[in-house]
Amino acid sequence: MTDRHVDEYTIRLDCTAQWLSEHRQRFSVCGVRLATEHDVSTAGYLEGAVIPQFAESLTPADLDLLRAFLADADTPTGLRLEFGEARLPGGTLAQILEEAQNPDFQPHYGSTYAVGPYKGRLIDVLTAQPNTLTTTKLDPRIPRYSETRTATWVGMHYDNALTTSGEGERFPAAMRVAEADRRVLYNIGPGSRRLVVALTVTAVHLAEKVRPGDGEHIPDSRQLLTYLNTNPNEIESVLCLVVTLPPGSFIVFPAGVAMHDGSMDGLPEPSSAVVLGGKF
Repeated sequence: MTDRHVDEYTIRLDCTAQWLSEHRQRFSVCGVRLATEHDVSTAGYLEGAVIPQFAESLTPADLDLLRAFLADADTPTGLRLEFGEARLPGGTLAQILEEAQNPDFQPHYGSTYAVGPYKGRLIDVLTAQPNTLTTTKLDPRIPRYSETRTATWVGMHYDNALTTSGEGERFPAAMRVAEADRRVLYNIGPGSRRLVVALTVTAVHLAEKVRPGDGEHIPDSRQLLTYLNTNPNEIESVLCLVVTLPPGSFIVFPAGVAMHDGSMDGLPEPSSAVVLGGKF
């Protein structure tokens, strides 16, 4: 971690330098790489998928550099990462699990629930197995995630959903930071889980690069992978924050702006997480 890469569309940490220092054991940093033929054939990644590199514990120098990524009063909510802990009442959790396990449940279209101070619609309940590098699989319930039958793992991505009521992340670049939902990812356990979030090279950064001069355009997943695979210098500049979430903790993040994915790399127990969407 040698370059700050901070500009108006960089993802920011909504916490103080003191809080970050006190919780440094929950954080690490990493870069990303593109899936190789070996990753595709043996691990089942999409061709050209973006995959996290080995995470490195924060050094004192890393902590100093991360201060450049702290949010300030002018940082839009749509670029902020927030962290917290909450107790989800047993009755609420039971309702969430029952809804998500209904065979007719449609991701992104769930009922409204609250996690701590955040209230939003149920996106899904995600279960991840130990020692998986990333956790997002192609989902037959979501056709755009299931464009191929030969791959299992999506790799790092940003979300591009839009409900019939106009909620979600699929907004043009000029509106995405202000209008797109964020996500609450709340870990219900039993084990810890991780979220890998790219602080740099956001969807808004890529909008003009993938289709020069068209700042309204946000590339879809296939365009994103094609661009990154033909411009490897962009991959080299991606800096990711790896956040470890013990059971009972959560992160609020802009899933439609920041490339991200879950990770269970090095974690010995499975984990399930509630995901809510909303303005927050």
